[in-house]
Amino acid sequence: MTSVLCFFLTLVAQAQTGTTIESPVARQLEDLATSLRATQQQVEQSLQQIQRMQAEIDRLHAQLAAKETPSPTSPATMPQPIPTAAEVTEEVSEDLDVLKSAAAQQQQTKVESSSRLPVRLTGLVLFNAFVNRGTVDQIDLPSAALIPNTPLDPIPSGNTSTGASLRQTILGLEGTGPVLGGAQTSARVSMDFFGGITSSAASGPAGIVRLRTAAITAAWAHDTLEASYDTPLISPLSPESFATVALPSLAWSGNLWTWAPQFAWKHSVALRGKDRNLSFQLGLLDPQTLNVANIVTNVANGVGEASGWPSYETRLSFSSGRENHRFELGVGGLYGRQDYTGNQQVDTWATTADWRVPFGDRWHLSGELYRGRGLGDLGGGAYRNVVTYNFPNSAATYLRALDAEGGWLQWSHRFSSILNANASIGQDSASGNEIRSSVPLSSITTDPLFGYARNRTIVGNVIFRPWSSIIVSPEYRRLQSWLTSAGSNRANIYTLTFGYQF
Repeated sequence: MTSVLCFFLTLVAQAQTGTTIESPVARQLEDLATSLRATQQQVEQSLQQIQRMQAEIDRLHAQLAAKETPSPTSPATMPQPIPTAAEVTEEVSEDLDVLKSAAAQQQQTKVESSSRLPVRLTGLVLFNAFVNRGTVDQIDLPSAALIPNTPLDPIPSGNTSTGASLRQTILGLEGTGPVLGGAQTSARVSMDFFGGITSSAASGPAGIVRLRTAAITAAWAHDTLEASYDTPLISPLSPESFATVALPSLAWSGNLWTWAPQFAWKHSVALRGKDRNLSFQLGLLDPQTLNVANIVTNVANGVGEASGWPSYETRLSFSSGRENHRFELGVGGLYGRQDYTGNQQVDTWATTADWRVPFGDRWHLSGELYRGRGLGDLGGGAYRNVVTYNFPNSAATYLRALDAEGGWLQWSHRFSSILNANASIGQDSASGNEIRSSVPLSSITTDPLFGYARNRTIVGNVIFRPWSSIIVSPEYRRLQSWLTSAGSNRANIYTLTFGYQF
């Protein structure tokens, strides 16, 4: 079989180098070569399975030979009955049936792609039941506590809401591609149902499918290139929660989470010692403008994209250990420009730090900090990038990137392999002095979210996984949002999550 494949591959190589073959034929031959290589990989896997089965048969024959040979050290013992050939054949047949059944089950769980390369289906079905005590921006996944009777108040004159949702359910695909230039290629994509809602006379609100994250990766031994739609390089961590998945936990409360297109390079160097690595990352980020309270049907030119340049991001990190004992410390930076109406440009930047520190086998502390300007599109800055000022003795205005800082901290305890608990706190703060001295927002927008200067969230949850696929997680969240010129609003969120992961 291998010689036949090599013969076909030789013909394909000759056909590709020839000058008399038409372009469509060359493409067909190239597709045939790809299919033959994939078939050869499958044949090699089948040969390995046959070798394992042969080894199992040899082991059974060895056991039979040992039973047939009497022990020289115990001649006085009664001879044991030697199994007949039929019994041995039956035993071998049973073992082979088990092996065949396992192989058949493995074949049934595979997802075959048109390229015949390995593809894996993943998913997380989440049912979230919730009770909100207080006015929030959206009832099934709140991130801010609002004043009652605002345009975003889902229940006018009310401060309690309850319900359930499956919109945070995730579906994904992971594919492994060929090795190109010494790099293992792969791709992944995940979707959820948080892209808006639709309803009809026969059903209630249903979620619209939304691209969540995606990536195409080429990985060498020490270098990785990745084109992705994912979190920024400067914010690689998120608190653990199954109640807030469509927006990561502590979003808009110290977690710079927003997913955006980016292209990144990573270089890792192994250091002396066990599992110690130093990594350096560089990336280009598409600075998309967020639509905090609206679902749009077309992509508009954002203020970052209008500048004509991407945002530049970098991160340096050190890691040591594996899995639950993994220690990691990183620092990062981001710079970009934003172009507004009237040819007004502002610079945006951020400096960040992130860490994960284990304490023994069961405890670990993780978190992030940031400081910068114009961070509204990254999930900070109290939903805003800039503030507007008046020129002295003039009605003309100018813009300035809003100063912002924040971060989050999570303390986790692992009781056992099936039970763990997390306590976390996060806060995002914009400069109150800059906001108060700027042009009042009432003359610019009526969106109540832009009237806040600080947002804080406290979270406590327990995650119980009696099986690897079953998830049960109660969670409590306390939201506290500060207005620019008044006190704060509070909301208490109680969530019970049931999940099935596959």
